[in-house]
Amino acid sequence: MSKGDGFALVAAFLGGAIAGAAIGLLFAPEKGEDQRAKIKEALEKRGIKLDKDSFDKLIDEIKNIGKKKEVAPVEDFDAE
Repeated sequence: MSKGDGFALVAAFLGGAIAGAAIGLLFAPEKGEDQRAKIKEALEKRGIKLDKDSFDKLIDEIKNIGKKKEVAPVEDFDAE
């Protein structure tokens, strides 16, 4: 594994962890303002600072990820 591959793997893992944590916070039963504050705090702890527009885009993308999750109706599965 080259250094570039290792960096890409670590970056992908951290990105996934941050996205997972953010999605979890968005679907937790708290007020939106509290959830956004927690997400912003978690990002800043990792050295990621976003301006308001970038942060709002991130929140919208996270919401869209949650909306895209689709489950096929039961009748679409073949029972053997």
